[in-house]
Amino acid sequence: MGNDKAYNKPVYNELIRVSNLYYSNCSLSDLLDYLAGISGFTFVLTDTGFHPVAARLVFGSQKNTFAASDHAFGEIPPEEISLSSPASESESGTAVFCIREETVVCKILPLPNYSYYLCIDGKISLTDSRFLAIVENALPFLALTLDKEKAFTAAGFSNDFFAPFLQVLHSTSSKTPDEIRNICNIYNFNPDLKRVCMTLQLQNAGEDKEELRELIARLRNLLNADKYFLIYSHNFVSVFLLYPLADQDLDIITKSYVLSTSLFKELESRFSLRIGISSAHFGVETIAVSFEESFKSIKVQKQLNLPGSASSYFEQSIYHILNIPELKDFRKLSRDIISPLIEYDAANDTNFFETLQQYFHNSFNIQKTAKALYIHRNTLSYRLQHIKELLKFDFDFEHNTDALFTLYLCICVYQLGYHKDFTS
Repeated sequence: MGNDKAYNKPVYNELIRVSNLYYSNCSLSDLLDYLAGISGFTFVLTDTGFHPVAARLVFGSQKNTFAASDHAFGEIPPEEISLSSPASESESGTAVFCIREETVVCKILPLPNYSYYLCIDGKISLTDSRFLAIVENALPFLALTLDKEKAFTAAGFSNDFFAPFLQVLHSTSSKTPDEIRNICNIYNFNPDLKRVCMTLQLQNAGEDKEELRELIARLRNLLNADKYFLIYSHNFVSVFLLYPLADQDLDIITKSYVLSTSLFKELESRFSLRIGISSAHFGVETIAVSFEESFKSIKVQKQLNLPGSASSYFEQSIYHILNIPELKDFRKLSRDIISPLIEYDAANDTNFFETLQQYFHNSFNIQKTAKALYIHRNTLSYRLQHIKELLKFDFDFEHNTDALFTLYLCICVYQLGYHKDFTS
């Protein structure tokens, strides 16, 4: 009995993996990549007439391991696959294909809805039987995903699996709450759970789809034990981290931020990326809001000229307020207030603005500020006196609180990049 458990453990683990993959909103392409990576065998997905729909060609020898993505593989266009002569005989359980001038005798595995076949290299039957069991366990999820993609195509969304949900994210106002909820139901996405949207944006991806594909595979492995919903397009992956409705917002944001920083450390050596997370939300009306907040968090990273990192919309609140278009008049006022300091630095090659910034950052502590700037405290006192004269401003905490806050906002406006308008 103990040996049976040891034998079946890899099969059970992969059943959990493919189940998580499906319920985290994978596409047909994601599932096919998973099957190629775990089985190590070439396969062709066909309709009942054995017309190829999709295929994966595995390179190299069988490694006989149970870790997904252990095998190198490539996507083969259906037009490069042909049915060999004589015609395949489904009754015999085999089909013969010519794939890039190579003959492959495949074992036919009907999907549960019998509308498609997964034809996998027959050599799989000569290896550890657990590989075949793992592939067979994935067939129901493959059938469900195919049905979902067919429904999207019939609805006019071409072959883009994520198009309906992305439409919700980009144009919520054009759809009613009931319409949004119906789309969520198709994707098995529960909008009534609390969520934080975490977006990972590749910085140098261009048209390199392989880099995005690799990022998604790495991300799914790292998120394997977490409840999440994942979508991707072009150069980004957005992960909706889902939590019970009873959880406190600050706890959710903290957990999500800790996860995002951990993911960044795992991924930064391979990918040039930025990660932004939203505040906590729930309900159909706020799905697009959480998505947009994650991108706004990344935008502020760029505005502040920070290196690639993970950041939280919640912690950047003051910068997001200052980015509101309606505050353009305040940004002009900020320019008027702080421009004498900026202009003086430009004309005299000084760093008085940085001095002021560090003074605020170190809570107006002379010793800490001097240490941060690597200068003597007397030098700092001289600079602060000069800054007061330039700005006609006194750092009087007891009587000047409002002015201090205004000056802090001016510093933030400058950090966001609006300094391009500060000098003529």
